Amino acid sequence: MKNKASGRFGPRALSVLSNGEVLLYGVIGDDWDGLDSATVIRDIDALGDIPELHVRINSPGGFVHEGLAIYNYLVAHSAKVIVHIDSLAASMASVIAMAGDQIIMPQNASMMIHNPWDVAFGEADDFRKKADNLDRLKDQIVGIYAARTGQDAARLSELMDVETWMTAQEAVADGFADEIAEADTAAAMQRFDLSLFNNVPETVSGAVLAGRDSAAAMADLSAGHATRSDQMPKPNVANGTAPADVANPTPAVDPADQPQNTVDAATIAKEATAKERARVSEIQAAVRAAKLDNDFANDLIAQGVSIDQARAAIIDKWAEADNTPEPSNQVRASVTSDGVDRFRQGATMALMERAGLDGGERNEFTGLNLRELARESLNVRNISSRGMPVMEMAGMAFSPRNFGHHSTSDFGNILADVANKSMLIGYEEAEETFKHWTSKGVLTDFKPTKRVDLNLFDNLLEVGEGAEYQFGTIGDRGETVMLATYGRKFSITRQAIINDDIGAFTRIPRKMGRSAIRTVGNLVYAILTSNATLSDGVALFHAVHGNLAGSGGAPSTATLDAARTAMATQKDPDEKAAGGLNIRPAYAIVPAALRGTMETAISSEYDTAKGDKKLPNSVRNMAEVVSEARLDADSATAWYLAANPNSTDTIEVNYLDGMDTPYLENREGWDIDGVEMKVRIDASPSVLGHRGLYKNAGA
Repeated sequence: MKNKASGRFGPRALSVLSNGEVLLYGVIGDDWDGLDSATVIRDIDALGDIPELHVRINSPGGFVHEGLAIYNYLVAHSAKVIVHIDSLAASMASVIAMAGDQIIMPQNASMMIHNPWDVAFGEADDFRKKADNLDRLKDQIVGIYAARTGQDAARLSELMDVETWMTAQEAVADGFADEIAEADTAAAMQRFDLSLFNNVPETVSGAVLAGRDSAAAMADLSAGHATRSDQMPKPNVANGTAPADVANPTPAVDPADQPQNTVDAATIAKEATAKERARVSEIQAAVRAAKLDNDFANDLIAQGVSIDQARAAIIDKWAEADNTPEPSNQVRASVTSDGVDRFRQGATMALMERAGLDGGERNEFTGLNLRELARESLNVRNISSRGMPVMEMAGMAFSPRNFGHHSTSDFGNILADVANKSMLIGYEEAEETFKHWTSKGVLTDFKPTKRVDLNLFDNLLEVGEGAEYQFGTIGDRGETVMLATYGRKFSITRQAIINDDIGAFTRIPRKMGRSAIRTVGNLVYAILTSNATLSDGVALFHAVHGNLAGSGGAPSTATLDAARTAMATQKDPDEKAAGGLNIRPAYAIVPAALRGTMETAISSEYDTAKGDKKLPNSVRNMAEVVSEARLDADSATAWYLAANPNSTDTIEVNYLDGMDTPYLENREGWDIDGVEMKVRIDASPSVLGHRGLYKNAGA
């Protein structure tokens, strides 16, 4: 049974495995398709130690960071990774394909590369920051393509700028694939909304078959959701058109035949798309809340019913499943277990509605206060509470097992469901900064584990005619990491129920959710401020490591340039990189007191310290500024630089099985009259390498 507190694996808890192969069929990072990185990595881990890992791709792309997580995992996998482009590897899917030790494309398959895109809101500086972030993402992707194909980065950048589509023959010729297989007419299992792209060849747009869920997910991408803002697919804004309908794609229309009022047409199309997307999401949410299967939701969506009609259909579905007669005032009917489940579902949604949580719904339980709900939880179990003192009734509702009817409290579980949702909202609302510049790791147990990183491979040697190739060597280095558990308990008492204190299981869990992520943040920044000792016996920031400024100085063009130089000239431990590792800073991490100084130093057009507006600022926009108040408590002057964690080892935050959200458990109270709830998270931040980190003590 899936952990209710996590929700990590999406609404369907899909598996990407089929006959021992990995199927990336759909939108990368979309949990409804089951292609979020946590699900993909979890399912591949389940295969254990295998000599070969076959990955089949048919995808229009997806979310950049989710795709990078899958790519990095495949690159690090011990098996030989064989990638099959079954039909389409576009956008972020083409990046994942580059993880293959061998890449195979049928003759009728296609690949597409283009620039990442995003949606921004705010002032001019907000747009500049977003543009800078997109440039950094593009540089990462160009680096991945260049490493796999051997092509020049400048040429790859040009290909991405114009959105380049490749046949299998072209992909092999340019190094994006290794082998061409026979055409497979059954390979294209889904249709994707390719109207989001600009230069789709006719041979591609007519070749891909129908698939409802992936098209819906791509329509969701085109809306530019604020919570997942690093999408690769780009809508064709120039055409001003909404994504084409999946089942009946709209044929292309000559621009000359378009009506004059194109702006109104575009507006109508966008509004229609938004309404359809809202209808689909509301139906899916209502069906999930009713604990009905996804096929039922898909049928309702396909029928084109409204959300009100869908809710009526849900009630009819419940009625079909339960033929128990309605209890009258004179005779109490025996309620089946299905009736108990429906009470729990209805009461949960009613409490969520009262608490203002998403997924709540007005129903027959909405008008009941907590005391009345507690009594109803006993009635639905045929436990009489008539004439019982209210304190005794509330206590019985929390622990009816004492009366031999069931092993857990229905009422306690209802409160726990709502508390869990409140906790996760608090977790998501917390404004934590460490996620911006750290990487996420997965540990499967609490045993000490060595995180190993490979050094550089030997430089290639000239091989003369008839001469023998020589073997190269590659070293490694590592740090030991180990998970720890952090948690707290709280309780909901009979008094809270009698007083109808709904905040007891909404506000408190919400605060505990924030506390969970705050605890992880405390651990991350403690690594920086405590200057932890690494496995080589040397402190993280030390002259021996070449990542500590010799003399402190406030952020300026000069001090930032010196820091950038120190990171770029970090030495490979095996001395195989001539000059240095060329590590680039991606983040400037500062206490709140230094935020303005650092942003001025990095964003100014000229060197502010020199006061000469003719002298350009050589460090302009070299890194994204991350301001963290925890650093002020240690030093209001010290500042740090960090490299991109996807390209250089810095600090990794490990979670048990990749579960980065807190978990809530409940039980009937022993020391208190009520229910006890425990919030915990299993996490451990660790330093993987010192070369991507730099410190200046400031002045």
